[in-house]
Amino acid sequence: MTLQKKDGHTHTPYSHQNSNEPFDAYIERAIALGFDTYTITEHAPLLGDLALPEDYAVVSEHDIAQVKAETARLMTKYGDQIQIKRGFEVDYIVGHEREMRAFLRENQDWLDEIVLAVHLLPDDSGQIAPIDYSAALLTTQFSQMLINPQVFYQQYFKVVAQSIEAVLGIDVPVRIGHLGLVKKFQKVLALPDYDDDIYQMIGDILQMMAARGYALEFNAAGLGEVENGATYPAFDIVNAAQDMGVDIVYGSDAHQVSDVGRYFSELREVLADDQA
Repeated sequence: MTLQKKDGHTHTPYSHQNSNEPFDAYIERAIALGFDTYTITEHAPLLGDLALPEDYAVVSEHDIAQVKAETARLMTKYGDQIQIKRGFEVDYIVGHEREMRAFLRENQDWLDEIVLAVHLLPDDSGQIAPIDYSAALLTTQFSQMLINPQVFYQQYFKVVAQSIEAVLGIDVPVRIGHLGLVKKFQKVLALPDYDDDIYQMIGDILQMMAARGYALEFNAAGLGEVENGATYPAFDIVNAAQDMGVDIVYGSDAHQVSDVGRYFSELREVLADDQA
């Protein structure tokens, strides 16, 4: 498999954790790097009713209206230089499936594709909490699970499996985003490798994805995270997915202009090496 020169996971100046760089600069960097396709996947506004840290990045309906308007402008301005696709990064949240489906149906005429991702899990007390905010919050809200990290991993991959089984209510291409986010803080927390039972869960998830025609995102963001230092998912899981016929789509998960296209060449070599 040759990794298509597409950046399939990118954010915008309207995501509140981002820089104030102009939206055009993201597209111009992708063009300069020779990308054929660029998918704008701002977070869907599904988190507003949850009890999250005050500075956790939450995108509003107003933000999305601006993203849509700017995306239309950028498609007109740069359409002869790069294909720009319209998407969302959609959070799968246990117990909030109805809200997710309603949002997707409301936006189905606009959507070209989605990144389906798990950022939040029921914590030790059953409260929905983010697993990607900070190591301190993770060790506070998931302290019982982290006594045995395999239990924490199991909780995560159980919810990922639920996200794949979920009825989305629309017919657009779907890929599973940053699979393995559960290990975001693996260095600082000294998290171990998955045990055999977790790898079996991952294998089952890949089979479910293949059956549904879902793609797998090869997310570069973790390579630049000092707490992690690895892709989402790790190379061996991407190679296993490739062997099972699951399509692989690169994603920079860019939150600033310099992130666009990061590590693309290195990730492309991983797939090329697997074919050698």
